[in-house]
Amino acid sequence: MRKRCAFCGRYFIPDYRVGEKQKACGSELCKKKRKRESQKRWSDNNPGYFRDRYSYVKEWRRQKKMGRELSGKVIQDEIAGSKSMATYILLIPERLTGVIQDEIILRRLTGSTFAAYG
Repeated sequence: MRKRCAFCGRYFIPDYRVGEKQKACGSELCKKKRKRESQKRWSDNNPGYFRDRYSYVKEWRRQKKMGRELSGKVIQDEIAGSKSMATYILLIPERLTGVIQDEIILRRLTGSTFAAYG
């Protein structure tokens, strides 16, 4: 069964789990348009949902923060900086130095042990 995309007009085969309900093809642009349309429809059907919620959320966070400070836990208000990348030293036998090409992929074996395949 083929279906026409509601956004780009191309024909596509819908996912068998969705079937007739699927409106958009697999293109990222069409998926984004479908998502935008769905969010707009939800927002139109729930017009006052986000109105005056900030004061409610602010008070809730203040109460949670006070309770957590007593227990030693803290609500994280900001995203922490990313961790620096680790440096790995790869020991290559001298007989293989001419064989190695551009990319070596490391796979984690245990918490601190890695292996290079290829």
